[in-house]
Amino acid sequence: MASVIERVHRVSNLNGAQAEHIRSLCSSWQVLADLSFSDLMLYVAVDSDTFEVCAQLRPLTSQTLYPADMVGARVTQPEQPIIERAFREGRVWAQEEPVYVNGVPIQMDAVPVRHKGEVIAVLAKEGSPATSRRPGQLEEVYLRAGERVSAMICEGTFPYVAVPVGDWPRVGEGLFVLDEHGRIEWASPNALSSLHRLGFKHNVSGLFLDDLGLGATPAQHSLSSSALLDGELSNGEVHVMLRVMPLIDGTGVIGGLALARDVSEVRRHERLISVKDATIREIHHRVKNNLQTIASLLRLQGRRVSSSEAKEALKESVVRIGSIALVHETLSEAHSEVADFGEIVRRITHMISESLVMPDSGVEFKVTGGTGSLPAEIATPLAVATTELLQNSVEHAFQEGTGGTVGVELDRDQDRVVVVVWDDGAGFAHDPMQTTSLGLQIVRSLVGELDGRFEITVDGGTRAEIGVPLSPQGLQT
Repeated sequence: MASVIERVHRVSNLNGAQAEHIRSLCSSWQVLADLSFSDLMLYVAVDSDTFEVCAQLRPLTSQTLYPADMVGARVTQPEQPIIERAFREGRVWAQEEPVYVNGVPIQMDAVPVRHKGEVIAVLAKEGSPATSRRPGQLEEVYLRAGERVSAMICEGTFPYVAVPVGDWPRVGEGLFVLDEHGRIEWASPNALSSLHRLGFKHNVSGLFLDDLGLGATPAQHSLSSSALLDGELSNGEVHVMLRVMPLIDGTGVIGGLALARDVSEVRRHERLISVKDATIREIHHRVKNNLQTIASLLRLQGRRVSSSEAKEALKESVVRIGSIALVHETLSEAHSEVADFGEIVRRITHMISESLVMPDSGVEFKVTGGTGSLPAEIATPLAVATTELLQNSVEHAFQEGTGGTVGVELDRDQDRVVVVVWDDGAGFAHDPMQTTSLGLQIVRSLVGELDGRFEITVDGGTRAEIGVPLSPQGLQT
């Protein structure tokens, strides 16, 4: 399915900025459809006589006139003369009489879409008295507000330059109409209900939103800066989001609309997730501390034993435990159950350089590439395997008194992650895959548990490569 920008470029010669203006309009126009009780069609000129529908939107406040997808449909000047006229003359045109389609009267307004003074498209609002709601005060207020938004589209001041992140609140969820100073002129029944849930049950007419005692709002700043801004009213466990729209004409700001949405459940879920994340991070932090305590006990034990073989075994165990602790340390700093494996490898190389490499040995470490974030069930065994390979290079690659480089290369595609540990040392004197060393046995075992592959090649140094498939569960990029 082509995007709006792709469809615009396919049928017209509009430039990138103009196509982006249309995309931004289509991401913000639900408010107009709901205020106007109308289906919206975005027409782009194919040539001087033909226009194509590049986007379509149905209202949430009224029955749609177009259950079928109209995107891609084309009309000509004789079929829809007001589309061509609005495009050519640059002003809003309305049909004088409704057009009957299958016995249903349809009223159309054609609104030119202006960008930096130039008309680049036409937005058609199509509604029917036969399918619209019975006229009342709410409907009249909605329609007047919709006409003002239509005028802003024609003048090039809607959509707004900057739009806050997140979905637009729906008109039907709550609407405040503000005058040019920010005082409340009218509030919909759902907007009043949201204030009642917040504990405010007085008359709001003539008051500023900031006077309700429910926290500061962006209303005044929005009107003074002509900017679309979000805010929130809160009282205890009740939270109501506000999106304030300044209404602008040629003289400046003439009023505003504040869309209201009850987000109490959203905030409650956010708090639960926050508590859960904090608990998980605290668990990882405590596991890291416990592992570090075990490593410290092993160091103490290593100082007391007399056997050099036992000392070396304890020293290697300390490093292995340290690599697992580093994974938990990284997870304790994250806000999810995934960790940046590149950062873990960098911490492991730093740990090994401090614990196993003498300062004047001349051995250097390099880490290149990246794998992005990996779930703990992959990162932990992969960290231990990487640690074993780094230890192997540090201990066996370089003869005493000679330095060199130990490197780690990280890579990832859609299906797997690859870790390469290499050195420019002496290499193996025999087939490395046949060795019975504990470290390489551990690597084979861990890689096997991950259904991965492990191979070592020797050519002027040693290159050990681990390839591990990525399961879709829990994986984030």
